[in-house]
Formats: sequence, structure tokens, C-alpha cells
Amino acid sequence: MTTIDQVARRAGVSIKTVSRVMNDYEHVSDQTRNKVENAIRELNYAPSAIARQMRLGDTQSIGMLYGDPGSGYQAQINHSMLKACSDSGRYLAVELFDENSMGWVNQVMRFLDRTRVSNMVLVPPMCDSVEIHDLLKSRGVRTVLISPSRPLLGSHCVAIDDRLAAMEATQTLISLGHRRIGHVAGRQDHVGGLLRRLGYEDGLIKAGLTLDDAIVLDGNFRFRDALSCAEQLLSLPDRPTAIFAANDQMAVAVIMVAARIGLKVPEDLSVIGFDNTPIARNIWPGLTTVAQPFDQIGASAVAYFNLKPSLSGQTTTEILGHTLVMRESTAAAPTP
Repeated sequence: MTTIDQVARRAGVSIKTVSRVMNDYEHVSDQTRNKVENAIRELNYAPSAIARQMRLGDTQSIGMLYGDPGSGYQAQINHSMLKACSDSGRYLAVELFDENSMGWVNQVMRFLDRTRVSNMVLVPPMCDSVEIHDLLKSRGVRTVLISPSRPLLGSHCVAIDDRLAAMEATQTLISLGHRRIGHVAGRQDHVGGLLRRLGYEDGLIKAGLTLDDAIVLDGNFRFRDALSCAEQLLSLPDRPTAIFAANDQMAVAVIMVAARIGLKVPEDLSVIGFDNTPIARNIWPGLTTVAQPFDQIGASAVAYFNLKPSLSGQTTTEILGHTLVMRESTAAAPTP
């Protein structure tokens, strides 16, 4: 295997000069650059990517931490990031992470030391952690925050308008004649959960309908929690005729409980979810849901990292569009 020392001897220059040419330093004469490049071609020299990473840090890879590998939302984010990285000749370094662990700082430090990434994507709820953000900033790591509750200095933020999307989902149910609409909410310490609940309330208020806390339960974005919520909501004497869930997993839990107790979807109960994850397309009846533009989210994150650091140090926010995908889980309200 050819070494950098052999390239230097063939070109008649120092190893340092070869390194400068390979790393595209400006202050190298054209004559010297040509000699080194010719020597590289003649010797078929291929520098070690690993060695280069150890010297310079990995500017090509993008790191990502997440805490719920079973989440349909996280799976979609992973897929969109992998696709965007592949399209840009980059790599994705992913690790499970427990932000509630007492040793989370050491976990992040080990991840950075091991991967040497200089770019990082933070998804909810880590995107709202000022501590994690400050740690990454102290290490010179550029960050993209996906759906944060607020911009953080020096980061690029990518999100949809969760509140508007939730309001539109609720208004769709109202347009179908539903007047008693339940909500299975996400985590209220999670900005997505809070905004989607507020959007649900906005939809009811705009239609002049009464807010009823008895038909709003916290499913915490979890399937099993949502099963309990659905059982409570659908056992009420005056049960809802429609339920808007803050993610698809919880909406599917509602559909499963409805089937178990003999209610037909959508004849007896309409259901809307959020995210348009694969389960929304694969379950029967197909789930009406808010579609997030996951491919655009991944592309936006990678495009930010493709900017020169001097151009990407500003705080920026990109709000992407959403769509409501109508499927078979919604229909006109049942007649009394």
C-alpha cells in the first residue's frame, strides 16, 4: 500500500506539503501542486479516510441522537436523513440516547469523541435541551434542530406549523358534521404535543364549540398509553363521534379499541392522526392524517451543513408545508 511518505519522495517535497495539497490549502504554488498531484496519480495513492478523520475531525458525517427507536416519527426522520445524506455523499452516525440519564453529558462526549462528527441533528425532545446545545456549541459542532419550541442561537431550525395543522385536522372533522370531538394528546412537555393540542382547541373555538376537558386525555405519544385513553373516551355515556390523535401510533390505538368494543370506523367513529407514518397507509381502514414533509426536512438539514461554516452560523428557521391526507378512517358524523 502506497504511503504519503512515498508520494512526498516521488514529488520531491515534504510530507507536510503533500498534506497541504490534499487538503486544498491555498498557499501552494501551481508547480508544486502539479508535482504532488502527478505523484499521487502515478502511485495510485488513496489516503485513509479514517486517518484523515482522526486528524481533522469528520466534516462529512452527520450525527443524530434519539431516544425512541420504535417511534414511527423517528423512523421517518431516520429514512429522510439517510436519503439526504446519500444524495449528498455524506454519512449518518446515529445513537440511542437517554436525555433523562444522570450520565447524559458523558454519553454525548463519548459519541463525539468516537465519531468526531462536526454536524449534529437534534430531534424532539433533545432539540429543546439548552444543555445539549451548549455542549455541542462548545465543541464546535453545528446543529440543526427539528421542530424545536424556540430557535437557539447559531442553529438552523426546521419545522412545520403544528398548531395550524392540528386546527385544520379538527376543522375537517367539524366539516363532516362532528360536534363532540375527543383528543388524545401528546406529551405536554413536548412542543409538538402542546401545539397540536392548542390547534385542536383553536378549531373548536373557531366553530363555536365548547371545550370539554373530559374528552381530552394525555397519550404521551405512546401506543399503550393511547389504548387506555381510547378505552376511557369510548366508554363515556356521551362518547365522542370523532377523535383527533396527536400522532399516528395513538390514532391506531383508538381504531383498535373501537374494533374491540364493536364500533365501526368510520361509520360510528371517525379518527385522524398526525405524521403520515407507514402505519397510517398500512392499517385498515386507512388512516386520515397530517402528512409531514419528511424528505424535505432531511434535505433542509443536509443543505444547511453543506454551507460553509462562515455562512451557516446564523440563527435561521424554515417552516415547511404540511398536507392533510384523507383516507378511509373519516366520514360524516353518524345520525342521532
